[in-house]
Amino acid sequence: MAINIVILTDYSAHAYNAAKYALNLPGVPSNFYILHAGDSNKEGLDVCIEKLRKEATADGHKFHAILKNDNLIDATRKVVAEKDIDLIVMGASGRSSDQIKGIGTNTYNVLRKVKCPVLTVTENQEFKAWENLFFPIDYSVMLHGDMLDVFKKLPLLAASVFNVWEINRNNQNGNQLGVIRQELNTRLSPRAVNFNAIDQNSQLGGQFWKDAKSSANLVVLMARNLKISDELLLHPPVDGAQASRPPILILHG
Repeated sequence: MAINIVILTDYSAHAYNAAKYALNLPGVPSNFYILHAGDSNKEGLDVCIEKLRKEATADGHKFHAILKNDNLIDATRKVVAEKDIDLIVMGASGRSSDQIKGIGTNTYNVLRKVKCPVLTVTENQEFKAWENLFFPIDYSVMLHGDMLDVFKKLPLLAASVFNVWEINRNNQNGNQLGVIRQELNTRLSPRAVNFNAIDQNSQLGGQFWKDAKSSANLVVLMARNLKISDELLLHPPVDGAQASRPPILILHG
């Protein structure tokens, strides 16, 4: 079943790299809507799409150019609603603001303000199969199963191993923890799920990214878990190596 993906572009190199990365995702021929917001530069959009059509992974996909004179957030919201979008993909340069060190102001605003799964791809990131996923969860924030439905739409996740990092899990009693784990196993089945305990105060920043850098192909975060996701999104990657950080998928719900 085809899925609908919108790729946000400002015609920069890192935006195009994110677009190339996205062509590997659906597993089936799908609709790619290439969105440029803020002006009417259709020539740049046409050039971008023509380049994407020539990529080896473009076979079978359909490409649609969309120009919006709205600001980025309003334009993206409109396209998500109009085209029944399943996933937003955009680059993350981290250069546009000293306060948004790890991801970039525009990217951060989209993933916070547009209620749709968002995949952010760092500069020069090459696609690697999503064999090993890191999914940090704070159980004090309710987990809605519907937010995990994106996994069913991306066939490449069928072979993924999920590593759930349980933050402050000692605050849950045994029965609650068992129910939550069962929900995750059911939603992510038949994929293997590994549960690991981490301490928010001592390991979330440096230790998480150190481990993710060495072994994760994708990091999955919940947008509603502001404290945890912000700490991980805005924490500079280990050794300052932005390009070494794996892509991040933000879930809403």
